[in-house]
Parts: sequence; structure tokens; C-alpha cells
Amino acid sequence: MMSNPESKSSCGINTSTRLFFYLCVVFCVSFIAWASWAPLDIVSDAVGEVIPSSKVKRIQHLEGGIVHSILVNEGDTVEAGQPLIELEATASDSTLEELNVRIASLQVRVARLEAEALWFTTDVEDKQIEPYSVPFAVPAELGTISNSLLEQASDLYEARRERVVNDISAQLEQVKQRQQDIHEISARIRNQRQNLKYVREQIAISEELLKDKLTTRYKHLGFLKEESALVSKIEEDNAALARTRSMLTNARQELDQIANSFHEDVQENLRKSRRELLELSQRLRKMEDSLERTVVRSPSKGIVKTIYVTGEKEVVQAGMTILDIVPADDKLVVEVHLPLGDIGYVHVGQNASVRLATGDARMFGSLHGKVHRISPDAITNRENETYYRVLVETEQDSFQKEGRTYQLYPGMRLLVGIKTGERTVMEYLLYPYFEALYHGLQER
Repeated sequence: MMSNPESKSSCGINTSTRLFFYLCVVFCVSFIAWASWAPLDIVSDAVGEVIPSSKVKRIQHLEGGIVHSILVNEGDTVEAGQPLIELEATASDSTLEELNVRIASLQVRVARLEAEALWFTTDVEDKQIEPYSVPFAVPAELGTISNSLLEQASDLYEARRERVVNDISAQLEQVKQRQQDIHEISARIRNQRQNLKYVREQIAISEELLKDKLTTRYKHLGFLKEESALVSKIEEDNAALARTRSMLTNARQELDQIANSFHEDVQENLRKSRRELLELSQRLRKMEDSLERTVVRSPSKGIVKTIYVTGEKEVVQAGMTILDIVPADDKLVVEVHLPLGDIGYVHVGQNASVRLATGDARMFGSLHGKVHRISPDAITNRENETYYRVLVETEQDSFQKEGRTYQLYPGMRLLVGIKTGERTVMEYLLYPYFEALYHGLQER
């Protein structure tokens, strides 16, 4: 029995069709299964800029001035303490030197007056001239002052010491003289009183003899005359003693007045000199600070980003920003300008992908990072663009692939994708239909 060729051909076609159908079913089922399971990242894309974590350092000048010279250029790498810009000095070196000389002179004067003040720590009359015999000793802190100033101070010290010693010595002599006069007058009064006692005894005896007519009245009158003379001398010496004692009191007061007047003069001059020295020292410190600030120095190692003065003789206002320094050793972060519509999906700690904004992005791939900080409010820049400021920290400071390195630098523009969630491929494909169906079933 022979087979039918048409039936064989129909059987082959049916087998191929069924096989193709089964393959399509398997593919569709596999695709649906894969689409229902395979995740897709939901990413918020934004443009970012590399900045230092501690921000750019703005170099300002407290007092301002006139630019004398600009010592660096934009893009230069500077070290900590390196001079950047020099301003013209408001005070000349001659003025500073003159102020130093005046301060040195006042320091010597204060030291001399302090030495003179030690003269009056004891009673002048008790110690006599001993406190004034101390020579002028130069304090150790004045060792750097010129010898001419020290010699002048020493000579003046000796001259003033000699003058006060002479004045006090002369007055002490007067005190001693008055004391001697008092001693002599007192001794004379004692002798006269003793003689008066004897004369009065003689008068008493003479009166008894005169009653018995054993003596003459003339002789008795001689005794009375001698008594009267002694009484007069005693009265005169008592008056002289009172005057001499008063003179002694005055001499002692004048002695105290000499010491007190000189002491008050020393103390007053010492107070004035100390006050003037303090004022000049403060002026000197301000002037030195001002001269020191004429040279603007870098606070840290970094790169000069922007110079806001253009050339010499330009006026710098007080508190004006002169230049910006980008710290070199600081950690770099990416400042992302996040659109307002994405802020509800972004929070601290989310993963982010950082890519180059140039054609080399495919060559170097991406860096992994995390959201570190989000600004509490929206920011509007000069171009009236409103955004949220988001800081993303990267795990590395350079792109590296196959031995090649692309280093991050402040100011570099990057593309940042912040992962805000996940959904499957099926959800992604069906989302437009569900969205259209949702809105389509509403009346308005």
C-alpha cells in the first residue's frame, strides 16, 4: 500500500506549527515570569558638583586697605601660611621704631621710679640715710634696651638720690640742732632752779639775821636782787625751751614733708608712666597686628579658586572677601541640585551612583555613594533655579578602571542618580496602562 504525499506534508507542517507555538508559549511564560521578578531601580537623576566637605574657605581682611601686590594666581596650589596678597602698610617703619623707643624709655623710667619708691618703705628719721644708699639695679627684662637709656636713667637716679639725701641731711641737722638746744636749755633751767633754791635759803637766813640786826639791809637786798634775776632767767629759758620745742616740731614736720613730697611725686610719676606705658604698648600691639595683617596668608594647604581683586592700588573694603581657597587635603563630596518634585522620595542614607558628565563616562563607569545631607529648605540661585541641596559622599575620590584613574577635583560636574526605590519590569511596563485606566474610569 503506497503512502499519500499530501498527508505527509500536512503532518510536517502541523509539527512545525505546534513546535513554534510551544516555543512562543514558553517564551511568553518565561518573559512574564522574568518581568514579574526582575527588579528595576527607581532613580532620581540630577546634576552635581564636586566640593570640599568643609566648604571653600573665604579669605577676608578685617580692616581693608590698598593692594600692593598679588602673589598668587587662580589655580595655584598654596601651602598653609603662604603669603597670598600684600597690602600697603598704614604705618611706616619709622613710626614703629619711634614707638619702640618711647616704650623703651618709659620702661626704664618705670624701673627707676620703682627703685626710688623703695626709699620710703621705712621711717626716714629712724633709718636716717640708709634707704637712699641703694644703687640703681637694671631689671633683667630690660637687658635688651640700649645702654644710653640705661646710663641716663642711672645718672638721673643718682642725681635725684643725691638731692633728696642732701635735703634730708640738712633737715636732720636742724632737728639735731634743735634737740641739742633743748638739751642745753633744759640743763640751764635745772641749774638755775637749783641756784634759785640756794638763794631763797640765803634770803630766809638773811631775814632772820636782819631781825636780829646781825646783817645789813643792803646785803639782804642783794639776795633779793639775785633771786629776781634767777627767776627772770628761768622764765626766759622756759620761753626759749617752748620756742625751741616748737622749732623742733616744725623741723621734724619739714623733714617728713621733704620725704612725703618726694614720695608723692615719685608715686604720681610712676602712675602716669605706667598708664602711658600701657597705652603705648596697646598701640604698639595694634600697629604690629596691622602690619602683620598687611600680608594675607593662606589658612591651610589648598588651591586658589577665585581672586576678587584685579591688580595693584585697588581698594579693599573692610571685611571684603579677597579670594577663595579650596582645601587640598579635605574630603570631597558631591553637591547635587535635586529637583523639587523628587524631594519626597530622597532621604539620608540612600545609595547613589555617580558618573562623569563627559564622554568618558562609559569608559570609567560609576562610583558608589550615599546621601549624607539634605538641605532643610529649597534654595533659589541667581538664575532663579529652585532646588534642594543634597550632599552625596562617594566611597572613592577617583574613577578607576583597568589601571586608568580619573581624579575628582573641586568644581567638577558629575551626573548623580539617587536610588529612591525598586519595581519589577512588569510593573514598569504596565504602569502606563494602569495610569490611563485609573484616569479613564474617573468622570472628570
